[in-house]
Amino acid sequence: MKRKTWSCHDCGVKEGELHQEGCDMETCVDCGGQLISCDCEVKKFGEIPYLLIPNLCRLCGKQWPDMFGIPDGEWDNFVLPELKLEVLCRECYKEVKAIFPKGWRSKKKSRQSN
Repeated sequence: MKRKTWSCHDCGVKEGELHQEGCDMETCVDCGGQLISCDCEVKKFGEIPYLLIPNLCRLCGKQWPDMFGIPDGEWDNFVLPELKLEVLCRECYKEVKAIFPKGWRSKKKSRQSN
């Protein structure tokens, strides 16, 4: 099955072509972040060709899950550290909350000294 190709929503280039300077989809070659908002001293435009990479839920793999807002404190309470910066779909987030109803830290064993 051939995957559908897309044009950049900001500058209009096709996949495999270089973004136009100032495009909000261009990636920084140094830090891997969004070029127009990264903190790198030298901005290198026109280095990385456009390729649409879908957002995926880190737990179930669902493509383009609906984005939803969770307060930082709640997210930190229920989402394990290795998933903190990842995308989770709403269904997987609800499942994580069901697994850790009091938060994941409540599962820590108390350490006893000998």
